[in-house]
Amino acid sequence: MIYSELHNILSSKTIHLKSGQYLFTQGDSVKNIYCVNKGRIKLVRDTFEGTPILIHVAYAEESIAEASLFSKKYHCSAMAGTNTEVIVYSKDELLKILQENPESMMNLLKQLTTQVRDLRMLNETKSIYSAKEKVLTYLSTEFHRDKDSDLPLKDIAQKIGMAHETFYRTLKILENNGKIKRNKSHIKLTNL
Repeated sequence: MIYSELHNILSSKTIHLKSGQYLFTQGDSVKNIYCVNKGRIKLVRDTFEGTPILIHVAYAEESIAEASLFSKKYHCSAMAGTNTEVIVYSKDELLKILQENPESMMNLLKQLTTQVRDLRMLNETKSIYSAKEKVLTYLSTEFHRDKDSDLPLKDIAQKIGMAHETFYRTLKILENNGKIKRNKSHIKLTNL
């Protein structure tokens, strides 16, 4: 991640948020860019009529507010979904370093294009009607990466747009049909 590379160059501070506490709110001036170190941050946007809509959940090692790097105001609110630790970087300092360091700029561009690809895949997964196909698509996408997903099952259900009860039932059906193997902390597709 670009921020870990720049951690030695950029000044930063770590803040701790309690579940439900806001990091920033929609309309606040953009002064910082953030990286979730532990926990999760929910990004929520208020509609014209004031109805809050969940637009993204950022987990450990994910950056947030990078979409506001060239904005004056945050376009959404960021709220801790659980007790959360966040690393705070100055937007102005980050922009200055990126202008002076083309390699860091390219690394950030690579990170952001990967996020765009992942969000498009997630959007595609959410549009799948069949619960089995939705879960298998998500798992096959996640297991093509070099890391295991350490997200709680309830968070995975939310991430792919399923009620957690439906997600749990679907996992059980897939397990009974031999499509997946799982234990308390890992899920493995059997046909990979």
